[in-house]
Amino acid sequence: MDERIKEHLKHLNKYYLLLLEAQKVPHDVFINDPICRGSSERFLQLAIESCLNIGNRLISLYQFQRSISAPETYADIFREMQKLGVVDQEFESSLIKMAGFHNRLVHLYWEIDTEVIYGFIHENLEDFKKFEQLVVQFLNENRMENNLSK
Repeated sequence: MDERIKEHLKHLNKYYLLLLEAQKVPHDVFINDPICRGSSERFLQLAIESCLNIGNRLISLYQFQRSISAPETYADIFREMQKLGVVDQEFESSLIKMAGFHNRLVHLYWEIDTEVIYGFIHENLEDFKKFEQLVVQFLNENRMENNLSK
């Protein structure tokens, strides 16, 4: 497996595990604890960035083997991953929403509703595991020459 992708997958797993811990925090504590909320927002941002970095790396590795375009936006990364065959259209849609959520976390952070963060952690956290599994499956099924994947 490509070393950069492997490194990003390790980071993704680390943030996923931290967010699993945040998931255990009771609603009233989460809503009223700015440290818990802030760290959860940051770990969500980093987890999504890990997915984006993995997607960018896959695109760069497979761009000459498949008919894909250079992404212009974060959402485009996930669109191109669908064209590569890494994710299906339904999951692509979820990932595109995740890219939009990332943009809000980074650029409109003052508008983030705490309930939205809490909801994401409780309803969408497994998307990170699904993403990881699909990437690993894709790489296992689409092995590249050793000199290209380093």
